[in-house]
Amino acid sequence: MPRYLCWPQDEVRLGRGLAGWQPALSRAELPLAMTLAGVTCLLAELGPADETRIVQAFEGLSQHSVYLRFMRAKQHPTADQVTFFLHYPRDKQISLLLSDSLGEPLAQAQSIRRRLHPDRAEFSCIVADHFQHRGAGRRLLLALAILARGEGIREWTAEVLAQNRPMLALLKSLGLPLTLVTGRELIFVRLDLSALDPLLARPGRTQVDGSPRQRGPKTKGE
Repeated sequence: MPRYLCWPQDEVRLGRGLAGWQPALSRAELPLAMTLAGVTCLLAELGPADETRIVQAFEGLSQHSVYLRFMRAKQHPTADQVTFFLHYPRDKQISLLLSDSLGEPLAQAQSIRRRLHPDRAEFSCIVADHFQHRGAGRRLLLALAILARGEGIREWTAEVLAQNRPMLALLKSLGLPLTLVTGRELIFVRLDLSALDPLLARPGRTQVDGSPRQRGPKTKGE
């Protein structure tokens, strides 16, 4: 029988996740340079130009990581799957890629607006095996959540394998209001993004540590 588990907003955890960096409030503020676990990183929107390196990054994932994220055995991605990740309607989807200073992908996350409930979106996240347990998942999901909320998404939903304990721990670490509906094999997740409204409304934002904002290099057309 399903169980409902609820956690209220945790200001301490949310504050930890936002400490030491300045999130982008809109896509116009991307790409964004940052330091994570001592590594210089660049956060940018995923797009068609990233096809080669995103496919290579997928090939570098372990069977276990692929199964936890996609709930299936690892196979070479089809053309349709690559297109789904890279050629998406920007009014319905946000996809972010976190890379190191050499351009190697470290983590990827996406938020896809639901057609019948446009204030809700399905989200997902995956981190390269060698960069797991270093805070990348929390940083990336918070960055994505802020952008999604800025574009009108009130609630995130997802289905997570019950055995995916690292992902469940990551969701709790965000500090956002969280509801889990547990089943035998799958857990249905709901995150309330409206808790981020005070951050989006804050004037004259400054980085938590007082240092100036870091922005990535301008992309063509900016």
